[in-house]
Amino acid sequence: MRNQIQSIVQTLSGSPGFLYGTEKELNTLADDAAFPCVMLYPLQPIVVSPQVNGSVDNVFTLYLEFLYKTEFGQYTAENETYVQQALQMANQFMVKAAKYRDGEGRYFRIKAGEKAKCLPVYNKYDTNTTGVGLTITLNTMYYDAF
Repeated sequence: MRNQIQSIVQTLSGSPGFLYGTEKELNTLADDAAFPCVMLYPLQPIVVSPQVNGSVDNVFTLYLEFLYKTEFGQYTAENETYVQQALQMANQFMVKAAKYRDGEGRYFRIKAGEKAKCLPVYNKYDTNTTGVGLTITLNTMYYDAF
């Protein structure tokens, strides 16, 4: 899953960097990261659902942060531009994830009407950053029938 998410991130405008790991790992990795950067946290519980046709659906809940490097001492209001840019990057990620192909067809299905949650993120790491955190549910497609 990490590889598919990284492949999608690499197609985003602005060529953001990509990091994967726990919060402590990301804090360390952010010191040398290229910004803007997308950080993927470890996968949350995966819902495995057998289907009538013999296939299995897997539903992944992901938490990603779309971050820009900012200066220490800036007020929240001064960072709103970064929040807006990060929100645009998160929106673009969702569109590209829904269209992402790996093999025969689309890899993910994002159900219409399903809401993803986006929350501004300020000064979370030792490297001062601002952006948004996105919680999204992705359904994988084309799992083999057993």
